[in-house]
Amino acid sequence: MKTIKRRLLILILMLAVKNSFAQVTPATNFLFAADSVKSGAAKDILTSFFQLGLSSLLGPDKELSINSNPFAVMLKRNPALSLDKNYKKYKPLRRLNFRLGVRFDSSFGFNGFSSGLQYSLIDQTDATTSDYIFHRLRTDELNKERDVLLSALNDYLVNEVPAADKPAFASNVNKVLQDVPFNKLDAGFQKIVKQLAAEKNLGKVNDVFANRGDSSFKQIDAAKYTALKNKIKNNLLWTIGISDSTYKDKFQFSNVAIVSKLTKGIFDADPGDNNLEVNMMAAYTFSNDTMRQGRNLKREIFTVESGINWIIRDKRTDRPFCEMKFSGSYYHNFANVYASENRDSLTINGTLRIRVLEDIWIPLEIKYAPKTGNIFGFLNIRANFTGLNKLLKGPS
Repeated sequence: MKTIKRRLLILILMLAVKNSFAQVTPATNFLFAADSVKSGAAKDILTSFFQLGLSSLLGPDKELSINSNPFAVMLKRNPALSLDKNYKKYKPLRRLNFRLGVRFDSSFGFNGFSSGLQYSLIDQTDATTSDYIFHRLRTDELNKERDVLLSALNDYLVNEVPAADKPAFASNVNKVLQDVPFNKLDAGFQKIVKQLAAEKNLGKVNDVFANRGDSSFKQIDAAKYTALKNKIKNNLLWTIGISDSTYKDKFQFSNVAIVSKLTKGIFDADPGDNNLEVNMMAAYTFSNDTMRQGRNLKREIFTVESGINWIIRDKRTDRPFCEMKFSGSYYHNFANVYASENRDSLTINGTLRIRVLEDIWIPLEIKYAPKTGNIFGFLNIRANFTGLNKLLKGPS
C-alpha cells in the first residue's frame, strides 16, 4: 500500500509538470525572450517561470523537483497578467520562488520529500521591469519625435486628405506603426511624411528615413531593447531562502538550511560575446547528528562557496549554450566531528553546464578535496517547461 501511495504521489508530481507546460501565448513571448539570455547559473538561483530539476542522478541521494513562482502559476491561467500594469503589480510574487520535490535513494526507492522558499533581495537583471530600461526608453529622442510625427499625420489626415482618400491614408499611417519598412510604403505617402518631418525639425526621424529606410520603427525598437537588455544582464542578483527535506517514514525534517546566493557580471560584453560572472553562496545547515539519541537537527554546518562562471554565448541570439564554473568551497562543522571527517575542509569545484535544447541544461559538477584526495561527481538536469513542451510535441 505504501509503495502504491508513493508512486501515486510521484505520478501526481509529473502530471503537474506536464499540465504546467500549457500554452505560451503572444502576450508571454516577450517575457520568455527577456529571460532567454540569462545564464544557466542565474536561472538556478532564481527561476522566472517553471523549472524541472533532476539532481544527483549518479549519486545515492537523488531528487526530482519543481521550481516556480506564484506569478508564473497565475500567468499560466491568465496570460493577460503579462501586460503592463498587471505585470508590474505582481513584481513581489515574481521575486519569490518555491520548490517541491521527491527524494530517492540509490535504488530509486522513495526517500522523503523536499521543499524550499527563496526571495530575491536585489534583482537588477529583470529587463521587463528595469527602471534603467524604462527611463532610457521614455527619454529616447526618436520615440518623442515619432509621437510628434504621428500627431502631425493625424492632423494632416483630418484637415488635408479628401474624404475618399482618408481610408487609404489611415492605412498607411497604421503601417508606420507596424512592422513595415519606410521604403515599402506608398511613394506619395513617403513624400508627405518627409515633408512633415522636415517642417517639425524631426532630425532623428529624418535620419531613419535617410539611412535606415529598409527598417521599420518596430525593428528599430526591438534592436534598441536588445541593446538595453544586454546592458543589465550582468547586473546584481542576490537571494536568500530556506530549504528542507524530510524522512521517508514520517513527515519530520531531516535537514533544514538557510541559504543565500549571489551572481554578478564582471564586465559588460557586446551582445553575443562571451562574458564572466561571479557566483557566491553561503549556507547554514541543520541536520541529524547521529552521535545523539533520536532524530534531531543538532548537526550545524556552515558552508561558503565563491567562483567564476565563464558564459559562452551564441553570437546570433546572445543565448548561452555552454558555461564553465570554477570555484572553491569552505566547510566548518560546529557540532560533533565524526571519525572520518575534519571540522574544517576545503574543496575545489568545477561545473560544466551544456544547453542541449532551447532551455534544457545538463550541469555536471565535480568536487575535489585536496586534504583527503577525494573526488565527488554530481550529474543534474535543469529544464524550462517551454523547452520540454517543444520536445514532447516533436519537430514542427
